[in-house]
Amino acid sequence: MNRKNHRMEANMRLRYFYATGDRTRRVSRGVSRTGMPVIEESIVIARPAMEVFEFLTEPEKIPLYSSNMVEYEQVSGGPRDVGGVARGTVRVAGRRLTFTTEVVEVEPGRLAKSRSADASIPFRLELRFDEVAEGTRVTWHQETDELGGFFGKLGDAVVVKLYARDVKSNLANAKTLLEA
Repeated sequence: MNRKNHRMEANMRLRYFYATGDRTRRVSRGVSRTGMPVIEESIVIARPAMEVFEFLTEPEKIPLYSSNMVEYEQVSGGPRDVGGVARGTVRVAGRRLTFTTEVVEVEPGRLAKSRSADASIPFRLELRFDEVAEGTRVTWHQETDELGGFFGKLGDAVVVKLYARDVKSNLANAKTLLEA
C-alpha cells in the first residue's frame, strides 16, 4: 500500500463510528463495523434546543439550509409526527437521488429519527439535540446500506466523504440562519 493510500485509509479509520456496550466513539464519516457507510457531524448553535429542533425539522426550512436538497415536500402526516412521510430529491456526487422518508421516533426538542421508505440508497437518519452551555449541540447521524458501486468509479468511500462535507456545510448554514 503506498503512503497516500495508507494516510487516506488511516484518516477514514480514525473517523469510523462504532459503539461497544456503553463506550461510544464519535466520528464524522466512515464505515460502521457492519460495513455500512456512516455520516456523523455535529455543530453547536447558540439557540434553545426546541427552536433548533423546530427549524431543522420544518419541511419549508430544509431547502434553505440544505444546499444539496433539490426538492422536499411533506406528503402525509406532520414532519414531527411518527408515521409522517416526506419525499425529496438530493444531489450527491453529481447524481440526483430521490427518496421517501418516514418519521419513526420523535422526542420534541431532543430527537428526530427517520428511515427511508423508498430510496435509491436506503438509509436511517437520527438528529439529536443536546443542551450545552453555548446553546444546542446538533448531531446528524446517518447510516446507509452499502452503496454497492452505485457511484461507479468514484467509489463508496469518496462519495461518503463528499456527502459528509455536504452535511457539515448544511449544519453550518442552519447555524448561520438561526443565529442571524
